Amino acid sequence: MDCILSIDKDTAIHEKTAAEWGKYGISVIRVDTMQKAIKQLTLKGNYLFIIINEDTIPGFITKLSTLRNITDTPIFVMSSTYTVEKTVKAMSNGADAYGRLPDQPKHNVLLALEVLKAQERWAKRPHRPLDILIHGEIILSKTRRKVFVNDFEVSLGKKEFDILETLMSNYGCVMEHKQLLEEIWGETYSEKDADVLWRTINRLRVKLSEQYPVHEYIKIERGVGYVFEL
Repeated sequence: MDCILSIDKDTAIHEKTAAEWGKYGISVIRVDTMQKAIKQLTLKGNYLFIIINEDTIPGFITKLSTLRNITDTPIFVMSSTYTVEKTVKAMSNGADAYGRLPDQPKHNVLLALEVLKAQERWAKRPHRPLDILIHGEIILSKTRRKVFVNDFEVSLGKKEFDILETLMSNYGCVMEHKQLLEEIWGETYSEKDADVLWRTINRLRVKLSEQYPVHEYIKIERGVGYVFEL
C-alpha cells in the first residue's frame, strides 16, 4: 500500500486529508516535527511523497536540507501565506514543490497528484547539467562566468569565481581547505596558496555582502573549511 509522510501539527487537517487519500488506497502517516520525520525516514524510507504544512511547522526550513540529504522522495511544502521568496528558499533547500494550501482536502490531493505526474515527466527527460547555479539571491552562470547578487552583477577575479562555483556546486557541504586547494590550485598547491585561499575567500565574502548584506552565504567552519548555504 502506498503511503505518504505528513509533517503537520494540525490533527484536524490531517484527518480530513488522510480520509481523502484513503479513497485511493493511500495511507498517511503524520508526525508533528521535522526531527520525527527524519527519524521516521530511517525506519521506513519508501514513501510516495512527503508533505509539509508550513502553517504548523514554521521552522521547517532549518531541517529541510537534512531531510533532503537522506531521501530522494518528493517533498511538497504547503502554505496559506505563499510568496515567491518563501518558494525560492524552500526549493533551494531541497523542496520539490511549494504551493498554497487549498481550502478543501480534495484540492490538496489533486494538486499533489499533478506534481507527482510532473516529477515523472522530469525524470524521463535526458539529463543535462545546469549551466546556471541559483541559491537565494545569487545567480552564477558557468558558461558566461558571471555572477549576479540581488540583480546586480558582481565583478569577481578568476580564483574568486572558481571558489564560488565550487562552493555553490557543493551546496550545504563543508569543503575542507585541502579540497578547495586541490580543486582550484591543483594537486601541486603550496603553503603559500593556502594563505591566498583564505584572503581570496575573505574578498569574495565582502563582495557578496556589498550587494546583499542581510545574509552571509559563505560560512566558516573553524579549523575545517567553508560551506555555502542559505
